[in-house]
Amino acid sequence: MRKIIPCIAILAYSVAGTAQADASLSGYLSDMQTLYHMEESGWLWENQLHNRLNLDLYPAGWLKMSFQARTRFIQGNTYSHFPGYADMFGRDAGWMDMTLSTDGTYNNTTGYVFTSMLDRAYAEFSFGDFVGTIGRQRINWGQTFVWNPNDIFNAYSYFDVDYPERPGSDAIRLQYYTGIASNIELAAKLDSAGKVTAAGYFRFNTFGYDFQLIGGVLSGEDLVLGTGWSGNIVNTSFRGEAGYFRNLEHFADTAGHLMFSVGADHTFGNSLWLQTEILYSAFAKEMQINNFMQLFGTDMNIKRIGFTEWSLFTSLSFPINPLLNASLAGMYFPDWKGFFLGPSVDLSLGNNLKTSMIFQGFSAALEDLQGNTERQNTFIGYLRIKWSF
Repeated sequence: MRKIIPCIAILAYSVAGTAQADASLSGYLSDMQTLYHMEESGWLWENQLHNRLNLDLYPAGWLKMSFQARTRFIQGNTYSHFPGYADMFGRDAGWMDMTLSTDGTYNNTTGYVFTSMLDRAYAEFSFGDFVGTIGRQRINWGQTFVWNPNDIFNAYSYFDVDYPERPGSDAIRLQYYTGIASNIELAAKLDSAGKVTAAGYFRFNTFGYDFQLIGGVLSGEDLVLGTGWSGNIVNTSFRGEAGYFRNLEHFADTAGHLMFSVGADHTFGNSLWLQTEILYSAFAKEMQINNFMQLFGTDMNIKRIGFTEWSLFTSLSFPINPLLNASLAGMYFPDWKGFFLGPSVDLSLGNNLKTSMIFQGFSAALEDLQGNTERQNTFIGYLRIKWSF
């Protein structure tokens, strides 16, 4: 049994207390109220109390150890409305089960879920130009902001507004820096189903652009080849990435799948930030999306980051004053004749204290389980207060 209860993080925090000069502790505590409106269910609500603790230990100059725990207490009537809602929080996609979860009901309509997990637990060894990392870690090879066909180890949903750290993988990662802007990496992870994802990565700089090449195996099932770039056209950032996936078992008798994303962003003189991105995913033609809540699932993988063959994104962000920032994001899904709209406001209330108001609206013509197509509209509102330390 691979169950490791996240409370080992508490032990690590105690160890850190004996060597304050060689340790750092940070994190945040937030409370977020969420309201959902769906045509088939009306209004739903939940409240989430969310704590994150990040502990870094430095036993030696060449060694770093990191333990990061995510703990949440969620309650509301969403518990009884969505089948398998509590189970979703208790699943751990890693090879080592480092999630503790329990749930219960208050009455016929409301319930709660308590979940705690270690989403980072690794040791990092540094010797000159070589860095080796073993344990649960984030391996991010993506170049674009919204959709990342090169992020084969840690796919995530853009619509998850309360998880900026993103998931980690139980992996071994070896990095060798061949120059200021070039390095070679080898990485391999094992998931909860015992499937291996392993790949090599080469990054280099030429003509003022960073380029990368990727090759490996995804979940023991697909050959994956990828490339990406980032640079500037005059004073506008220009970046992109592409991945080609081909099933190993049926390599000779099936075609592969192509995914690519291309994006640009520009900051104007008045600090207005404009961002745009486009995604193509051949996998989307094989997906079946019946309702918008499927876009928030924890079983995200690289094949599911695009829901329609083409997806378009744009966003604006503007600091109204040093304490107040406003943004507006939107997506268009041509196959669904659908769209996403996401305005948000962040307000600083003082040192390390911030409140956010976030809205997500979805509208699209989706096909239900009986094969009938009808337009669905879903609206979600978030109000969060967050203290960081």
